[in-house]
Amino acid sequence: MVEIKKILVMSLVAIVAMSFSVPSKAQLIVKKQGTIQEQIKNSPLFYEEELDPIIAEMLDYASKFKGVRYRIGAMGPNRFDCSGFTSYVFAHFGYKLDRTSSQQAQSGKVVAKNELQPGDLVFFNGRRAGGSRVGHVGIVTKADNENETFEFIHASCSQGVVVSKSTEAYYDRRYVKACRMIEELEPEIFGADYMFDVRMLETVDTIQWIK
Repeated sequence: MVEIKKILVMSLVAIVAMSFSVPSKAQLIVKKQGTIQEQIKNSPLFYEEELDPIIAEMLDYASKFKGVRYRIGAMGPNRFDCSGFTSYVFAHFGYKLDRTSSQQAQSGKVVAKNELQPGDLVFFNGRRAGGSRVGHVGIVTKADNENETFEFIHASCSQGVVVSKSTEAYYDRRYVKACRMIEELEPEIFGADYMFDVRMLETVDTIQWIK
C-alpha cells in the first residue's frame, strides 16, 4: 500500500513538472512572434520601432547591394550610379522613379529636414557645394528629427553602395532637399521587371559625383 502511495505521489509530481516545462500553444506563439521581431530589429537597416513593413523590406533589399561598385549611367544590379540605385530599389517594389537625380528631386512630396522618415529620398549638390542644383540622391535609413540628422544608403563614386551620415562634412554642406515618394506614387500594376526594362531606354544620369 505504501509503495502504491509512493508511485501515485511520484506520478503527480511528474505531471506537475511537465505542466510547467511544456509551454502552452499561446506561449509558443508569443515566443515565435518575439523571435520574428528580433530578426527584424537585427536586420541591416532596421532602426525604427514602428516602421512600415514595405519600407523595412525596401531598406533590407537596398542593403543587399552594399559594396556594389559605382559606374556612371549604370542601373544595376552589378553596377550603379546614384539615381540608378534608387530607381532599381524602388522598381523592385513596383514604384517607378524618374531616371536622373534632378528629375527625382522634382517628384514626390517635399519633406522638411526635421520630418524625415526611412524610405524618403535625400538630395545633394554634386561636384560643387552650394545652391539648389541636385547632383546626387540617396535613401534615408534612419532619421533623428530632433537633431535634424539622418543616415542614408546611396551609390557613391568612391565607395559604391554604402551607408553614410548627414553629419559628415562632405554631405552636410551639400544637402539640398528631401522628398517622400511612397505616399505619392502608386505601384505599377505590370510589375517592376517590365517597368525597369522600359526605363533602360531613357536618358541616363550624366552628372558625376566625386565622393
